[in-house]
This record gives sequence, structure tokens and C-alpha cells, in this order.
Amino acid sequence: EVIGPALEGKNIIIWLPTGAGKTRAAVYVCKKHLESQGKNKVVVLVNTVPLVDQHLKNEFSFLQSQFQITSVYGDSIQKLFFSDIVKSHDLIICTAQILYNALNNQEEEMHVELTDFSLLVIDECHHTHKGTVYNKIMENYLDRKLKGQQGLPQILGLTASLGTGSSNTLEAAKAHILEICANLDTERIMSINKQNSSLDCHVPCPKKQYDLTEPRLKDPFGEKLKEIMTQIYTYLNVSDI
Repeated sequence: EVIGPALEGKNIIIWLPTGAGKTRAAVYVCKKHLESQGKNKVVVLVNTVPLVDQHLKNEFSFLQSQFQITSVYGDSIQKLFFSDIVKSHDLIICTAQILYNALNNQEEEMHVELTDFSLLVIDECHHTHKGTVYNKIMENYLDRKLKGQQGLPQILGLTASLGTGSSNTLEAAKAHILEICANLDTERIMSINKQNSSLDCHVPCPKKQYDLTEPRLKDPFGEKLKEIMTQIYTYLNVSDI
């Protein structure tokens, strides 16, 4: 249900709760993308180093028997030959900073272009705003698109929560989400509508329980806190507490 438009080559955000299988959905999209005709190449961006190895060893390991897959991060020697790594692999999992550095590095061994990739997967894509590395990469993408450059990669964003930023009204929250969509150049947010019962079987739903208690007759902690506050105000020569 959530990957349909992505299989058609459209830019989308997959919005599913934690544990619902966002990464597995992305793996399936990557598999179909790499199996299609043409010299397709995928880069999966994450925002922390632990996620690089986690994705390689877990969900994306499913593709290793069929495609050339590797991971690159800050302490990896491979970052010094990132361009060659991209040329020799079908799918690269790396931190966003690695790709950003390679896009801006003019040394032949490290430099890559966005057009070297046909699919860009952005994990935790709700971070694509303001001055984040994700957003800097997408600013590069959008700048090229507005100038009419062809061959830019398809975008697939993954998130459990797009968030509301610092919004305190419904309209501001909507504007924040639309801004994330615009930054990612995505035309749809895909979530579960028809398969809710199936989703509920795989994702634990927390239960709320309220226990009412009687108020304390004495509150020694509160009294001690007031005593300390009084001492501080006295020290500051403040009479009105």
C-alpha cells in the first residue's frame, strides 16, 4: 500500500510507526529499482554512524546475494575513494555527511554527482529542514532541478514522525509538514489506510492507564524545596517571594 507510487518512480515519503517496516519497504523498492532496466544505482542516507552498519547487517543484507552493496562512514577508509566505491557498487549505505562532502569535493577519487545515482533513500527524513546536511543535499538537488538538469535521482523518504517543528497551532504544523515535503521534492506522503488491521498485528499499541492517588497530608520534599528557595531569595535581598 505505501510503496506503490515509489515503484512507479515517483518521489514520496513513507510515514509508518516505529516497528512497522519502513526499512523493509525501502529494501523492496530498492530491489525492484535495481532489477529494472538501465544502470540504476542507489544511495541510502542515514544521519548516524550506527545506522550504517545496522542497515547493512539487517534489512539490506537481503540484497547482498543479488547486488554489490557496501557501507561508508566517517572512520571508513573507503570515504577517500568514494567515487570509485560508487562506480563499483549497486547500492551504497552512508552517512549524509559522506555524500555531502563528496558532492563538494573536487578530487577525482572522492567527487560524485547527484546524477550518478538513480534513487536516493533518506532515512529519518523529517530532519530535512533548516541547516541540516539532509537539507543541504536537497538544496543541491532542487537547485539543479530548477535549472532544468535531467537525470536526477528519485527520492524516497522514510520517517516514523514528520513532527510539527516548534508549531503551536494546527495551521503551523501543517505548514511545517508541507515544508518537509517541499524540501524533499515529494508529491505524496504514504501511510496505512486500508491495512490498519494488518498493521496492528505487527506494531504494539501502547495502552493508557490512569491511577488516582490521594493527596499527601505532608510533602517533605516540597517543604524542603520552599525552604531552599526562601534562602536563595533572602541571599538575593528579594523580599517578595
